[in-house]
Amino acid sequence: MIWLAMPLTALLYLLAKKLARRFKSPLLNPILLPALVLMALLAVADLDLADYRQGTRPLSLLLDMAVVAFALPLYQQAAQIRRQLLPILACCGLSVLISVGTTLLIGALVAARPELLASVATKSITTPLAMSVSASLGGIPAIAAGLVIIVGMMGAIIGFPLMRLAGIRDPQAQGIAIGAAAHAIGTGAAAEVGAVQGAFSSLAMVMCGILTALLAPPIFHLYLWLTY
Repeated sequence: MIWLAMPLTALLYLLAKKLARRFKSPLLNPILLPALVLMALLAVADLDLADYRQGTRPLSLLLDMAVVAFALPLYQQAAQIRRQLLPILACCGLSVLISVGTTLLIGALVAARPELLASVATKSITTPLAMSVSASLGGIPAIAAGLVIIVGMMGAIIGFPLMRLAGIRDPQAQGIAIGAAAHAIGTGAAAEVGAVQGAFSSLAMVMCGILTALLAPPIFHLYLWLTY
């Protein structure tokens, strides 16, 4: 399967990337398009998902190095980050409170089950942390992982157009917003927009992940104590 999975995955990504550069449409996302095409191919050809995933394992191993590479723009913008560290921390903390708080509020209104809320509350942080925090809250890690991918793709597709529509044009503010809301997938999109956006998105992604791991459990348990 490796001889099919790796070339096909790489080819679809490169084609989607070329289309995105040519037509400049947020819908032509180089992550979303290959994912949709691959899902259709796997369904039509009746290929086993586990076999295909195993075939792309060498590419998956490169993801760890790609995440570590986000540290480079952070280093390049270190002076600006140090000067604004407290406002950045405040923004990330508020983002976590809004993300977790609105999830629990909506869950209370629709009487959602606690395990479902625990799976949804971590939707805005990167997948490994989301699965770990969700499991510690009694959630379902698979649902948490799926929601993280959906939220990340939505942020990468509509994040920058939405901010331009709202008049948010400061690159630092754009980067923090994308990193806080759309984690690694959004950070990849931010890095393509500009070095400053990529650096501040990386920082926000890391900070929001740490703050969610610290703040989500007590907020969730307080919610359970008040509602059950």
